[in-house]
Amino acid sequence: MEMNFCRRCGSPLTAGSEESYHCSNGHTLYANPAPAVGIFFVTPDNQVLLAVRGIEPFKGKLDAIGGFVDIDETFEQAVKREVLEELGMSPDQYEEPEYLYSGTGPYPYDGEERMIIGALFWSRLKPGAVPTPNDDVAGIQYVSLDSFDFSEVRNADAQSGLRKLQQRLFQ
Repeated sequence: MEMNFCRRCGSPLTAGSEESYHCSNGHTLYANPAPAVGIFFVTPDNQVLLAVRGIEPFKGKLDAIGGFVDIDETFEQAVKREVLEELGMSPDQYEEPEYLYSGTGPYPYDGEERMIIGALFWSRLKPGAVPTPNDDVAGIQYVSLDSFDFSEVRNADAQSGLRKLQQRLFQ
C-alpha cells in the first residue's frame, strides 16, 4: 500500500520502509493490514456453507461469510454482526463460533491492493436455521469438503481456512 500524505498534518510522506512512512513534521505512519473476519458454517451432514459474492472484487466467486472489522469491535463481535448482515441469522441459530485460522493476503479495492489480516472461524448450524443471502452476498452454496475444488474459492487465506476445517472435521 502506498501512502502519499500525512493524515495528521497533510505534509508529503517519504517511505521509510515497506510498512512505514515519515513526514517533515516528524510523524510516522504505518501501513498496517486491515483486520477482517470470516466464518464457515457446517451442517449436520458436514456440508459447508459458502457465500457467492455479489459485488466486486471477486463478484460471483465463493468465499466465507464475513467482512472488515469495525473500529470498536472484537473479531468475535464482527463475526456475529457480519452473519446477521449477510445471512440474517442471529446467534441462536448457530453454535458459538470457534477460531479456526488466521492469514494475510491482498484485497484489491478501488484501483489499489490493500493487505488484510483475516481471522477465520467455524460453527455448526442449529436445526431450523435458515440462512438468507443479504447485503453483498448474492447467494449461498453448500459444498462437501471431501470432493471440493478449493480453487473455486476467491483467495488463498479462505482456501487455507477450508483445509483447516477439512482436517478438523475428518481427522
